[in-house]
Amino acid sequence: MRLDITRAWAKTQFSASARVRLYRKIAKMLTNGLPLLRILEVLRERASHDGRKPQEPLAVVLDDCRRQVQNGRMLSESLEGWAPRPERMILLAGEQSGNVEAALLAVVDVVRAQQRVRAVIVGGLVYPCAILALILGYVYLFGTRVIPEFTRITDPTTWHGPARSLYLMSEVVQHWMLAIVGGLLLVAGGIVAALPRWRGNLRVFADRFAPFSIYRLVVGSGFLLAFSALQTAGVTVEKSLSRLSDMADPWLRERIDGALLGVRSGLNCGEALRNAGYGFPSDEVIDDLCVYAEFRGFGEALKVMADEWREEGIEQISNQMKILNGVAMLVMAAVIGWLVTGFFGIQHEIATMTRAVH
Repeated sequence: MRLDITRAWAKTQFSASARVRLYRKIAKMLTNGLPLLRILEVLRERASHDGRKPQEPLAVVLDDCRRQVQNGRMLSESLEGWAPRPERMILLAGEQSGNVEAALLAVVDVVRAQQRVRAVIVGGLVYPCAILALILGYVYLFGTRVIPEFTRITDPTTWHGPARSLYLMSEVVQHWMLAIVGGLLLVAGGIVAALPRWRGNLRVFADRFAPFSIYRLVVGSGFLLAFSALQTAGVTVEKSLSRLSDMADPWLRERIDGALLGVRSGLNCGEALRNAGYGFPSDEVIDDLCVYAEFRGFGEALKVMADEWREEGIEQISNQMKILNGVAMLVMAAVIGWLVTGFFGIQHEIATMTRAVH
């Protein structure tokens, strides 16, 4: 039980930044001629303070990797459970091509790009989330505190227009708000779980929109980099796709396997990806692949395409976040206007009732 807790804690601490530092160290030490097993032993000793603190998160990770490499597994395999699949996929490509150092540096580029994407997304979502929290706060306050006080003064079933809408909102908030918020959280969790798993024709349509389009960008650029590493090493297109499919999540595997069918029927990889019908990685990238696949230097062209597509994607995500911020401001203004209008509507209803009584 204690070991499981230690591993779970180590995994939470093995962040993207920690992985980047580790990958760079391993690449540098490999360049200087040290064998991988020796590198892992040295780094584990340093992380554990010469064995005095073996439960340090990085020491736990390195010790697990060291034992697996000692038993004959590759670095990409030893990182299973510690590093995301896209990173291990690129490492696997480098190991099978015999250029692990270049693969490690390629992974560093991918992780840094993902950090940039994450920073753009988080930075763009902070303001809309704050606006959403304010809206929920206002709605909850009016629904549970303000409106019920007015219902004691006059019969709300006689209210009209905005006043009536506020009364209905109050009823929903008092009886259903927790269920609605819980449902929204379940939807968000379901989307996160569906990103690497959901397949089929409906998913192809969903991939045009965030957050599925963002996932397609991140995973697609990693796929292109891994594919590039294998092509540069001289591995055939069919074997490259087959190896990448073995390590892929269900969503990516569906797209790679679709391309494999085309390659096995004689198409080049660009035509095979187009024939698969998934629009993966993107229609523009597929068009480029159809051209570059027929010429030399295909592996280098793949890497350039992956980098350019990723940069364009980051810019698109940034623009989407700006639009989301604008929409959040409009929604906030609309909700406040609705609450104010409804509040004056209630005052009008009370005034009307008072005049009728007198």
